[in-house]
Amino acid sequence: MAGALVGGAFLSSFLQVAFDRLASPKILDYFKEQKPNVPLLRKLHFTLTSINAVLYDAEEKQIRNPHVKKWVDELKHAVFEAEDLLDEIETEVSQQELEAELHATSSKVPNLSTTMASASVNPFDKEIESRIKEVLGHLEDLAQQKDLLGLKDGFGVSVQQSQRVQTTSLADDTGVCGRNEDKKAWAKPL
Repeated sequence: MAGALVGGAFLSSFLQVAFDRLASPKILDYFKEQKPNVPLLRKLHFTLTSINAVLYDAEEKQIRNPHVKKWVDELKHAVFEAEDLLDEIETEVSQQELEAELHATSSKVPNLSTTMASASVNPFDKEIESRIKEVLGHLEDLAQQKDLLGLKDGFGVSVQQSQRVQTTSLADDTGVCGRNEDKKAWAKPL
């Protein structure tokens, strides 16, 4: 039981890393240059947000329901795929930046073949587009399954946390009754 909750906490933190990656300057710059892929980025973010809303409910239900457990396992796999894809994009952007710096410092006059290569469609971009669509399709399937599994939106707060009674170190004297006459008897001689 504790292992499932720890696994779920790991997944929610990993999902947060994916959100942070999606908002990173390198990823945003890459998608701004690849204008046809901007809707894919928005769709990926929306789908992850939709899944994140039910994640806490899924973390609790996976202990009792093997179908939810399988859904969470598939979600982990899909998030790992998305994370790997974002890593590859960041690596490619960094590599392109280094190559651009290298070409800028090596010659002041742009090489015609370099200019032509940058104007043509990059095979990396085509591959990334198809992989984004594949990962997005997997995540959208999982988002649809969440409704079939009866997972409820938790908006980041687990049901158990919201029902927890506040604790304090102060004594609760509302439940103490009696001995009022004893208090008065002690107070009179003073």
